Amino acid sequence: MMQAVSDVLASVGNYGSLIASIVAVMFGGMIVVYLLYRLLHSVIKPKGTFARVMKVFFGALYVLILVVTVLLAAERVGLPVKGLGAIAILAVIVGAVIVFFLLPFLPRVPFMPGHMVEIRGELGIVEAVTAYQVVLRTFDGQTLYLPTPLVMAGPIRNFTDQPRRRIALEVELQPGGDLRRGRAVLAQLMKTNPKVLDEPPPMVYITGISAEKVGVVAYCWVATADWLATRDALWESINQAFQQETSVQLAVPRLFVSGNNG
Repeated sequence: MMQAVSDVLASVGNYGSLIASIVAVMFGGMIVVYLLYRLLHSVIKPKGTFARVMKVFFGALYVLILVVTVLLAAERVGLPVKGLGAIAILAVIVGAVIVFFLLPFLPRVPFMPGHMVEIRGELGIVEAVTAYQVVLRTFDGQTLYLPTPLVMAGPIRNFTDQPRRRIALEVELQPGGDLRRGRAVLAQLMKTNPKVLDEPPPMVYITGISAEKVGVVAYCWVATADWLATRDALWESINQAFQQETSVQLAVPRLFVSGNNG
């Protein structure tokens, strides 16, 4: 028994350098392809059909690297691979074309482990997904086990799927104040926050005017991971900014008392 184990270890040792080089080539190539994809995606910002072309193209490169790595390993150990390279490359190209046309019709997974989602009113981080249950870790320290069929049968809100998220700040100003100044203050606070993205640019709109208040909404976009902290920082800066303003101030509740003289 010990001799058999020694023989196996000796065989593995003989191929140790081969395994290390193959793994290095495979993962090195995949990392290069991933970095190239992220770079092009950030520069070009593809949409629609072109975005699908990029996904399929770089996905095909991943598969091609894997296929080439396997063929190289097989050749190094002495297996007959002559003529298989061209067939493998042709198969990858044909598969990429098929996937390109089928991709819009394939079902999309609504979330993956690590995504922040809201499922049936429960907000948390997905820890695991199986055919039977979805494990959700809520932000108050609870672990929820939700039946997968029940999860998929209802609406799912995914907060991680998109790289950017919009912040909406609904502010009420006192009537009679300088509305232009109020809008300028809000716009400046968003533009000077380092987490707020330049595109799309921050915008401020008046939503309504009454005798008691002027409704204003301010929109800006941030990275999804920065959404909560940035919204909190903006609310704090808004409170401080309007405390220092004299021409326009935040609206305060008013109580009107009327009486009848008998």
